[in-house]
Amino acid sequence: MGEPTAVTQPSHDPHCIFCKIVLGEIPSARVLETDQAVAFLDIHPVIPGHTLVVPKAHYAHLGDLPDSLASHAGSLLPRLCRAIQAATGAAGLNVIVNNGRAAGQTIDHCHWHIIPRFDDDPVNWPWPQGEYLGDELSQMRFRIERELGEVPG
Repeated sequence: MGEPTAVTQPSHDPHCIFCKIVLGEIPSARVLETDQAVAFLDIHPVIPGHTLVVPKAHYAHLGDLPDSLASHAGSLLPRLCRAIQAATGAAGLNVIVNNGRAAGQTIDHCHWHIIPRFDDDPVNWPWPQGEYLGDELSQMRFRIERELGEVPG
């Protein structure tokens, strides 16, 4: 028998709206495109200028992306942020990835939101903040380090 073949993710999902945009089947207001990603204006913006950065290959969640694709998409963010802030006159920006339904992801194709922000805009921020009690902080750190394979000893 030969070597086992790796299971690969399809490059496009025929039912995904972002894949259809990437393929040009649905029009979009593209502001930047590379061989691996596209950035376009959200048609239902939180604030005008709200832009989405979408890898061209279909991956549902950020954790599914190959590191090289995540790095490429991430490398576009500073340039886009500068351009969006200058074009809109925004006082600041939110750069957000909603990862999974519980986090507000509504389209199962990994993407970044760049949202212009103004001092008097209607978006509520900041989020409520909690705190760790007792040794919860060190326990959480240990669990994450273990998953990363970084636990000392």
